[in-house]
Amino acid sequence: MRFTTPSLGGQGELQVADLAAHQWRIALGYRHLHADQLFVGTQRLPTNQPLIINLHSVDVTASYAVSDRFSLSLTVPFVYGMQSRLYADSARHAVTAVGLGDVSLVGSGWLLDPHNHSGNIALGLGVKAPSGTHTASADYFLADSTAIQYPVDQSIEPGDGGWGIILQLQAYRRAFHNGTAYLTGSYLINPRRLSDVPKDPGGKVYWSVPDVYSARLGLAYAVWPERGVSVSLGGRIDGQPVRDLIGGGDPGFRRPGYSISLDPSVALTTGPSQLALSVPIRLSANREASVLDLQTGKHGGGDFASTLIFVSYSRRF
Repeated sequence: MRFTTPSLGGQGELQVADLAAHQWRIALGYRHLHADQLFVGTQRLPTNQPLIINLHSVDVTASYAVSDRFSLSLTVPFVYGMQSRLYADSARHAVTAVGLGDVSLVGSGWLLDPHNHSGNIALGLGVKAPSGTHTASADYFLADSTAIQYPVDQSIEPGDGGWGIILQLQAYRRAFHNGTAYLTGSYLINPRRLSDVPKDPGGKVYWSVPDVYSARLGLAYAVWPERGVSVSLGGRIDGQPVRDLIGGGDPGFRRPGYSISLDPSVALTTGPSQLALSVPIRLSANREASVLDLQTGKHGGGDFASTLIFVSYSRRF
């Protein structure tokens, strides 16, 4: 459920290519995610008592072009999350968490001069700070119907509790007249092994601080160049791995898995401004078995987004 990779829709990730030296771009990105479908492996399990998650996030990103080929981007996210589920008292309760998310700073550089080539590749390296709380608390209902204050589920916490290393890749190439192929990818390395929050009150199994990844591949086409209207269609994958690259917190509690989506979007560019909308359509999902699942012999489940919407607005100065 966690989504800490860039959330701008459309071709927002490639806009840095048209930033001249010493220009700024301010971008506002909104994401809505709704999940109420349980998966174990690739199988969706029907249930009349689903776990329901609604997430709303707003990212404010300020990018500065140090040169025509190198830029710095600071992203400040704000998150609102709601989870509704059955507790030990056999009743459904909803809890919420809201606040500042994990702030990130990324430097990105184009390997080629963007003014003299019809294709290019950019590599990015950054850091994610644990500025968002990972211990936002709400009522936790026990079997005797009493309620205690306890951190909400990790899926709706504003932060994950760890410093992170961000690796990014962007690439594009002109495929034909008014058509551009694109590829973007992001991998968040979380070196911290485990959170300091047990999955359940009094439990001895703690939440992992998992890596997260996302990638998009597709084709963008300027359908009405005179009016700045373009569309794109491709695929995307979002997920978290069973094992982290660094850290060794794999035996902690996590919900590894990935979803693959069709990724249509539309963008309107007017002068220095761009408005983009992307509505990914889930094609498949796989809630993979975690290390803890393999140790206990019980394959846990997880929710994947049934509704996912990205809206972004950016302006160049």
